[in-house]
Amino acid sequence: MNQCCRLCQQLYKASPPHSDLLLLSEVTGSKIYKCQSCNTYMHFVLNVWEVFMASSPRYRQPAVTPSIKLNGVPPATAQRLTG
Repeated sequence: MNQCCRLCQQLYKASPPHSDLLLLSEVTGSKIYKCQSCNTYMHFVLNVWEVFMASSPRYRQPAVTPSIKLNGVPPATAQRLTG
């Protein structure tokens, strides 16, 4: 829970979702949200908030682009050849 933003941490005290929560899925009695601020997935079931998957942008590694390295040739970005 320490990786969640302040608004997600406060959900345990107040039921209504905050404005940064994006509803991803809803079935009877259960809703899954993603926080656009801290990228945490929250689950609201039976009027209780649960952290489905905690995440924080400050702990994320940047995306790695695959590259091809050949001796004596500058690296090139890999390209998809089939469609």
